[in-house]
Amino acid sequence: MDRGKNVALDSSGGLREFTRWTTKMNLVMLNAMIEEVCRGCRIDRSCTSQGYTNIVMALHETALSAIKKNHVKNRQKSLKDKWREVHDLFDGLIDYAWNQTTKCFEADDEVWNDLIKVR
Repeated sequence: MDRGKNVALDSSGGLREFTRWTTKMNLVMLNAMIEEVCRGCRIDRSCTSQGYTNIVMALHETALSAIKKNHVKNRQKSLKDKWREVHDLFDGLIDYAWNQTTKCFEADDEVWNDLIKVR
């Protein structure tokens, strides 16, 4: 199984290991996060320490034993940043619609072309 481990140069010229998240890893983490919200392990818009521990355990149960709490927190931050980008991109635009089946935004070609020109 692809555990998503890669190596990159850091600013000092040394090597550092980083985690490349797959779609499956994202889904396992997000489902575990939803479960923790349902359990009440999210207080003041933040997951509790026990909540993060439970999320990591859920990832370990799917053979992702290299994932630690800091990996989950970093991925959560990355996903939030991506969500903000999409939200800001489509905020206030009425010519776009979310298709629940395809999980994509849809619009006429001319609408997409106009957005591309502006952005």
